[in-house]
Amino acid sequence: MEEYQNNNNYYQEDELEIDWMGILSKILKHWKQILLISFIFGCLGIASALLMKRHYSVTVTLAPETQGRTSSSLSSITSMLGMGSAATSGPDAMNITLFPEICQSTPFLVSLLDVPLSSYVSEKQKEAGAKPLNTTVYKHFSGEDKPNYKPKKDEKPYTGVSDATELTPRQAGVVKALGQSVSANVDKKTGITTISVTTDDRLMSKQLADTVCSRLQACISDYRTKKATADYDYYVMLADEAHEELVKAQAAYARSVDYDRSVILQSSTAEKDRLREEANLANQIYAQMAQQRELARAKIQEEKPVYAVVQPAVLPQRANESRAKRVLIWGFVGFFLSLAWYGFGADFLKKMRSDVKEKMEEEEE
Repeated sequence: MEEYQNNNNYYQEDELEIDWMGILSKILKHWKQILLISFIFGCLGIASALLMKRHYSVTVTLAPETQGRTSSSLSSITSMLGMGSAATSGPDAMNITLFPEICQSTPFLVSLLDVPLSSYVSEKQKEAGAKPLNTTVYKHFSGEDKPNYKPKKDEKPYTGVSDATELTPRQAGVVKALGQSVSANVDKKTGITTISVTTDDRLMSKQLADTVCSRLQACISDYRTKKATADYDYYVMLADEAHEELVKAQAAYARSVDYDRSVILQSSTAEKDRLREEANLANQIYAQMAQQRELARAKIQEEKPVYAVVQPAVLPQRANESRAKRVLIWGFVGFFLSLAWYGFGADFLKKMRSDVKEKMEEEEE
């Protein structure tokens, strides 16, 4: 029994052995065919490289401030006014962690459609008289700025989007394409935000990346300063009203003093005292409202987020995918496929056909 198992293992190991010399001889025998197939695949790669649309990516990296900060200047003001807790800010409902969602939201993308863009023109092209193409995000992503663009018969010219929730099919397609070209990523541990923009023009990628970066910052800034701005406007209104009351009270007191200068009556004295007290009270109210107004003004500046640009938008020098790399990939694919075919693929297929034929003959018998 043991002898039988040893013989069986010997035959299995013998079957697993690969005849490398035989494969090498077959490859050397068909080296011309292999080179021809590699050349054909290389030509296909050249055609693919010439027809492919080149894309350029620009990345901007931002490092935001730490939330919940309180500036020393604002702290000193609130401490002086006895309002130590007025300047502290709680957690924000909208913060940098929502950059990816905001970046992909329809209202934000729609706000980018009218952004002007210019195509890249090299120095040699400028010397030859070439001029940059001035377009917009909508025209570029819809293809309207292409020389061979032909509008459809029932297509209406783009005049802007009045409602981001009611887009035409064409506008929705442009917004979708724009969303695929713009992305944002936030590292929740460090707060580092990376904004990436990809288009088929290097200068347009840079311009759009700068715009997306500034719009995202403005979006967060507007949200965080919205309440502080409303408070400031409210205290400005109260301060203006208090100032009007102060002017009226001071004018009434001055008229009373001038009119009753030569009159010595108890009622006249009491009236002057009352008007003086009203003027003093109006002055105190105005002073308090003016302090609240200045505090609210400082709060607006305090709530504005600050972003340090770690990596600004830089004009890309190379496309995302190299044409030479694509040609080499096609050539290597053809080379390895031909090696596999002439090395063992043809024989393997021939053996399979032979086995299938034998089984069919056995079944017929």
